[in-house]
Amino acid sequence: MLSVEPKKIPSRLDIALDYITGEIAKGNLGPGDKLPNEKELAQLLGISRTPIREAIKTLAVSGLVETRHGFGNYIRKDEGLPAMPLAMFQLYLQSSTPEMLMELRYVFDRNCSELASLRRTDEDLAAMRECIDRLKRLSEDANSAIEDLLKADLDFHRAIYKAAGNPLIVVIADFVLTMVAPWVQKSLEVSGKWRAVDLHEHMFEMIRDRKTGDLSRESVEENMEHFRTSLLK
Repeated sequence: MLSVEPKKIPSRLDIALDYITGEIAKGNLGPGDKLPNEKELAQLLGISRTPIREAIKTLAVSGLVETRHGFGNYIRKDEGLPAMPLAMFQLYLQSSTPEMLMELRYVFDRNCSELASLRRTDEDLAAMRECIDRLKRLSEDANSAIEDLLKADLDFHRAIYKAAGNPLIVVIADFVLTMVAPWVQKSLEVSGKWRAVDLHEHMFEMIRDRKTGDLSRESVEENMEHFRTSLLK
């Protein structure tokens, strides 16, 4: 006899996310359009304003929505929206796990580092160097906010994606990086700031010296192994 799994009851956050992304997918909301305010969405969906607020924050992190303080929330005007980011975001919500996202990040970091080693410019190197120097300064300051450390860390990887010289890679890899940001933050909190500085220095040196092949992959694998180990602590 076949067993039938009970249908998952969507949370209030799921309801809010499904409605907004559905409106984008159907073309009812397009780049630059303003979203209904929290009160209007809450009344429309029959839920409180709290999950509406959480949904908008989640969509902002994913890059689909931008909040203009004092004016409201808008669909981003970035070229290529909403098809690719929306499809990826819906897939992320439906089926991804932290392990899947970390594995995907490894694929991007490994290959982007190789491409960056071949294609990087002096401007790219300067951008990476600035991120590492910023991470160092923040690591020396006992009062630095973890959010600032996280931003410096993520900005370094975004600089690598840009140096890879492929706009499609930049969009997709940045999306993946944004989704794993909470675990990157945990890694910084658990394993210490200076370890992150050392790992980023190693990756930078490989790209600066145009190292490819095993040497380049080893620097990325070292960073990812540190990342995975931190999450198990």
